[in-house]
Amino acid sequence: MEQQQQLKPKVMVLGTFHMRYTPDIHKVEFDDLLTDRRQNEIREVVHKIKKFNPTKLAFEVVKENEEDLNKEYRQFLNNGLKLKIDEIHQYGFRLASELGHKKVYAVDWMETVGNRGIGQVFEWAKTEQPDLYKYIEETYRPGREFNLAEKSIVDLMKEMNEESSVKKDHEKYMAVARIGSEEDYVGIDWLRWWYQRNLIIYSNLAKITSSPSERTLLIIGAAHIHLVSQFLKESGMFDVEPAIAYL
Repeated sequence: MEQQQQLKPKVMVLGTFHMRYTPDIHKVEFDDLLTDRRQNEIREVVHKIKKFNPTKLAFEVVKENEEDLNKEYRQFLNNGLKLKIDEIHQYGFRLASELGHKKVYAVDWMETVGNRGIGQVFEWAKTEQPDLYKYIEETYRPGREFNLAEKSIVDLMKEMNEESSVKKDHEKYMAVARIGSEEDYVGIDWLRWWYQRNLIIYSNLAKITSSPSERTLLIIGAAHIHLVSQFLKESGMFDVEPAIAYL
């Protein structure tokens, strides 16, 4: 008799651009996201992702701020909060409320571990490894400085979650790993923090996604898609559904 395949919890990692300013590598130029056109596009993304029917929503918010996050969410549910220009509010709160969720989850980590920042890494490379710096700039910057004025939010979200885009994001970090000289591993000094952050996000997702019936949606910057998805898959504990299938 064939052994019945064990059901696993499902997780979707929805990569997005940051609607607010962050010091990320990727930058998005956009017009006013409160216009009727942009709000309708945001609602369209929410409508598409809603078909995944998540039982839990997790956000790129540091774990220690989860209580404050849920205070804001409850205010929104009680009509006491105007949504900010923020992917957590615009996508997350809307989706959670439409699905009747009572709580949302914070899974991020942003502590420093004595490492160089990504800006410092690139500044070092600009002076000490100009050929590699030029290669990274010319190979990974073009087309990654997204201009939302030229496309809809739906189209941009599709682009950011496509497999080819996710792959190119991770290739860039492998190029960053080559920044350094002799035993001064400048790029890896930042990458160890980046890997640690994504491992912690994975760990926090695993803690809230235990039952085979769970369907957890993580809304996070697109640069995280590859590593978080990789850790989820390699754990053997989850079925990872690509967001592009719903967009």
